[in-house]
Amino acid sequence: MGNAWDTIDWAAFDGAYGPATETPGILAAIASEDPEVADDGRFEFYSSLHHQGTVYAATVQAVPFLIELAVRPGVHQRDHLLRTVGALCDPQQTNGEQRAVHAAVARLSGLLLPALDDPDPGVREAAAYALAHADSRHVPALAARRASETVPVVRASLLLGTAPHPPGLLRDALTEPFPVPAAAAVLLARARHPLTADQLTRVYATTATWQGPWSDTVSGRPGDLTRFLDLDGLTTLTDALTTGPARRDLAHGLADRFRSSRAAASALAGRLAPLLADPEQDVRSAAVDAALAAGTACAVLADALATLAADPVGDAPDEALGLLIRLRDPRWSGLLVSAWERGRDPQVTTLFGDISPPYDAEILHAVRRRLRMLAGEPEAGKWAAAPQVGLVQLLGGWGPAAADAVPEIIAAYERAFGVAADALASIGPSALSAVSMLKDRALGGDLRAGHAVWRLTGETEALVSAVLAKRGRGAAWDLRRAGEAGTALAPAVPRLREWLAQAGDADERIMVARALWRATGDPAEALPTLTEVLAGGHPGAGAGLAAEIGTPEHRPHLRRMLRHQPWHVQVDAIRALHRLGVPAEELTAPLLDLLDRASDIQVNLLVEMRAVTAIPALTALAEQPERVVRSGFRDYPWQDDALRERLRAAVAALSA
Repeated sequence: MGNAWDTIDWAAFDGAYGPATETPGILAAIASEDPEVADDGRFEFYSSLHHQGTVYAATVQAVPFLIELAVRPGVHQRDHLLRTVGALCDPQQTNGEQRAVHAAVARLSGLLLPALDDPDPGVREAAAYALAHADSRHVPALAARRASETVPVVRASLLLGTAPHPPGLLRDALTEPFPVPAAAAVLLARARHPLTADQLTRVYATTATWQGPWSDTVSGRPGDLTRFLDLDGLTTLTDALTTGPARRDLAHGLADRFRSSRAAASALAGRLAPLLADPEQDVRSAAVDAALAAGTACAVLADALATLAADPVGDAPDEALGLLIRLRDPRWSGLLVSAWERGRDPQVTTLFGDISPPYDAEILHAVRRRLRMLAGEPEAGKWAAAPQVGLVQLLGGWGPAAADAVPEIIAAYERAFGVAADALASIGPSALSAVSMLKDRALGGDLRAGHAVWRLTGETEALVSAVLAKRGRGAAWDLRRAGEAGTALAPAVPRLREWLAQAGDADERIMVARALWRATGDPAEALPTLTEVLAGGHPGAGAGLAAEIGTPEHRPHLRRMLRHQPWHVQVDAIRALHRLGVPAEELTAPLLDLLDRASDIQVNLLVEMRAVTAIPALTALAEQPERVVRSGFRDYPWQDDALRERLRAAVAALSA
């Protein structure tokens, strides 16, 4: 085709960044004799035409030229181009099946067949991947090539490309050189054919990995199998590899399975104990990560975790200590104090924002000492959380029992801004010595300080002063707590009205309107703003307020929010609709669809609605072997375990 790509009107086809006018230059660069230019061209192809797995209209138009370049003699890195051709037909690489681009590849895929006989094994390996994904009519050609192929990586690619196979053939393949056994093991596991401990030991007798085009399916690590094996097979795999060279990769594979399966975590978490005591630091770290992924099932590892947490070397001890805190194992306090005394600073105090361990006089004394020491150290970096934050949150969680720490909390106020005021308020009357400082800060616009003064004394002047001093979207977030003072906030009403008139985006306007309603006790102060926001371009901002003061005329806007809105907006809209008289039976199904988010509010709302028809679904979700929450931060299995308990409690409440 030469430079036939210059005849295409690329402006008529979109790529990742709009009209794909850069495409001729990308294709010309790929064809360049200069290897660096060609490398840049391949990079730009992925950037513009296969961006993060997304394909475009321009990608379809580029397919014929990409295939021609992939088989043109002299083009650099033809194996990479063939991988790209195959990836365009691989749902794992294109965010699901993309019919148009797949069809474009399939039509011309016969041009790739000669690449199966290319002298370069890398080209043959990639050609097998591309042909297998392009069109099933090429399977006979792939099988024929496999009969004569001798290079292991190519044989593995051909084995995968010609699946399924009889189990006997795959078991024979387990004895071939790497990576053929790894590919055969995956095909056996995927077909639910059992693998023996001896077979698994041979497959993973090396830590080598396969960086081939099939690496999302077969990498040569045990994790390739953990997604397919049943619990018996997973147990066999774990027992076979716990003492072998692949034990670190075994731990990673178990972590992946634990993140998706409650049953696997419950059945196999205990088998991590030898790995937590492994002499190799990277194995211990991988095992702790797997224990984290097991969620509350890692309680069986408490002794092993406590032993590891006392180790002064590496990051694994900190992770182990964090797990003991999550488990509320009483040994955490002594281990944390011991680490501080040795000059270490385990990065676990951030957990105290969500976990409030029981009061402990020894740890109170140690935390006070720690806060005094931190007061003399440089501040954390711009994006790093100050270590004081978690410690102050711990003290606040203890409430009046932490009264002796009031001086340290006051001294840490600047670095623990945002949590120190709440902690002082939680301590109660014993924190009255902080009121003067809090009032001074409230005069400067610190709404949290003003709110703390109100909680400690019942006085609202400081809270009003903070409202009068603040303006802007960031400050508006804190108005929610100011609104708790209700009509005692009345002196700030003129300022709030002025703020509302000048407020910018929908979120800020709603937050100010809510505070104005609370301060006056009159919903009419906020209803015009609420109605305008619900009918505007960002209606989701008003869903929460609609649940508090909405009217029947808002129902159509709220119903529209049940589609194409963030999950928390949908929950607020459902709450508002229910409070506006929509029957629970009509709202239960959309609310159940949102239970995969780690939050109390969906389950609590079902109970509030008395959604008794949800009991079977809630029971099934609570007892199913797979996790409901399957994404989020690293600790989302813990959130799933907490959801499971909330679901059981909801079933009990709805059944009462």
